[in-house]
This record gives sequence, structure tokens and C-alpha cells, in this order.
Amino acid sequence: MKTFNKDFFNLENFIIKKECFLCRKKKDKATDPYQDPYHICYNVNDPYIHIMGASMISVLENNPEREIVFHIFTDGYSNNNKEKIIMLAERYHCDCILYHLNMKPFEDFHIKVARFSRITYGRIYMPKVLLGEVHRFIYIDADAICIRPLDILWSLNLEGKAMGAVLEAPDAVAYRAGYLKLKSGRYFNDGIMLVDVDEWEKQNITEKCFAYQLEPKDRFLGQSQDILNLVFDGKNYFLPAQYNVYGGGYRDQDDSVFIHWTGRRKPWQMVLTKFDQKWREYNAISPWDTITNILPVKKPENYHDFQQWGRYQKEQGNFYGYLKGIFWYAWLRTRYKLGI
Repeated sequence: MKTFNKDFFNLENFIIKKECFLCRKKKDKATDPYQDPYHICYNVNDPYIHIMGASMISVLENNPEREIVFHIFTDGYSNNNKEKIIMLAERYHCDCILYHLNMKPFEDFHIKVARFSRITYGRIYMPKVLLGEVHRFIYIDADAICIRPLDILWSLNLEGKAMGAVLEAPDAVAYRAGYLKLKSGRYFNDGIMLVDVDEWEKQNITEKCFAYQLEPKDRFLGQSQDILNLVFDGKNYFLPAQYNVYGGGYRDQDDSVFIHWTGRRKPWQMVLTKFDQKWREYNAISPWDTITNILPVKKPENYHDFQQWGRYQKEQGNFYGYLKGIFWYAWLRTRYKLGI
């Protein structure tokens, strides 16, 4: 496993630039029952910032009485996206802090899924940046939305654990924990995490994660999530399922706090469910361009989207919709396979 000198984890090696847009109206702690602000973290690359925008709006809309500070870790961002973030901060009177990460220290982490970027590993370093400034934060994947207040989660007792996350579905746990040879037999999804910054540092979680750099790619099924599971191996706090309802909410029990689109189907590609529609509503009131199409885009590489769309229509009793989906699935798949 990889080793590092004592200066490797210094902030100056990781942070290229930090920009603060501080528009939060601080409340009187003596008279307001809500005291410390919620600290919310994201890691995202520039093309995904507009997706993150809908997630940020969802947090603000569902926690209107609470001060919010967003910490956004990126591998670079455009002036246009920065201007949109400033607009959001001014409109909602929240703080937005942009951290431009130097990706060189992350270059020895493996990339397992081609469509992902190494910025996903930014969540591993976040507690180092926030140490001494905040005691805890909620990490949220950009493709997740908040649909209920966060007060219960924010005040949750982690019982001395460095981080809380939701257990994956039983079949995924069995497969992934088995593949990684986890002693605990437990495997969490890292798309939503409640992090105790001080405990994370005390347990050297960042250092332990970075030690997995240069390991063979075939040792893993995923990226940051696999590494965090290897480091914790069941010694994290396991949050109730409603704090990360993955698969776009298909396991919703009417108590969901976060809806998380963990699969290939995303709500900005097509609308199938009430949660897809809710994502569109948050996108529509964000400073970013509104996405209006509700059907999958007809491109050859999107044939799998129409397969899912058709199946959903069949489940809803719409046989015409099902036939339409299967037609476009067959036609686009043929074009994709023929390269036309």
C-alpha cells in the first residue's frame, strides 16, 4: 500500500483556490432556537455543476428556517457556473464556498467507471479542509435531492463513529462486501454521509484511504465508495434507510429525506416518477437553465433509456407507451450496434 511523507496532506498541496460568496444572514443565537448552520458538501466537476444546482435548491427549499453553508469541491469551474452560484447565494441568503482542488495528489487513485472522474475522491479529503472550522457536515452526491427537513439527521448522535451512511440493498451488500472481502459483511453507499470532522481526523480516515492508491484496478468494483468501505469495514454508523433512498426513490416508504439517482437513469434524462418530476421542479427554480424534455433524448447510445421508459409505462398500464418505448429501444439499439 502507498505511503506518504508527513507534508503530503498539507492544505497548500490540495487547494489551488478558495472563493467565498458569503450572503448568509446570521441569526441571533440567544433568541433563535436554530443555532449552528448546516454545512453541506459536494464534490463535482464543471459539467455537473448545473445538476448540483437542483440539489442545492432542494436543501434550501426544505430547510427555510436554517442557515446553510455550502462547501463545493471541484476540479475547476467556469465563470458562468460561478456567477450562477453567486446568484443562488444572494437569492437564498446562504454561504457558498468554492474550493478548486489540485487533482495531482489524487492521480494515483483508480478510475473504475469511465464516465466518472477523480473528483469523486474529493470527499475523502473534505474533512481535512474543514477541520477546525466545522464539527460536522452532510455530504451529498450531486444527483441526490433533499425532500424533507434535515434537523433530525443533523442532530443525530453518531456514537463516536467518524461517519454515518446507509447500508446498500441486500443483494449489493452480498456481492460487493464479498468481492472486497470485508470482514463485517456490510457495505454502505457513500452518496449521502454525515461526517464527524474531528473523529474522522482522529481515526486518520483520509490517510487510510489514500493508502489504497496504486492498488490494482481489478481489486475494486467502484471508486471512492469501495475505498471508504475497505477503510471502515462496518465500523461506521449505519443511518436509517430514508436518508439515502437510492435508485431514484423506488424504495420510498413515504418517509424519505434524500432521493438519490444511483443508476444510469437520471431525472434530467427523462421523467418517470414523482421524484423525477420533483427534481425538474427544483431545476426550474434554480439559476441554471431549465430542462424541459420529459422523454429520453433520441440518440443511439440512449437505447437503454427507452427500454426503462417502456417498462415503466407497462407497469403503469399504458400499453401504447410500452410499445412506443420498445420500438425506440429496438431502433436506437440497432443504430448503435451498426454505428449509424
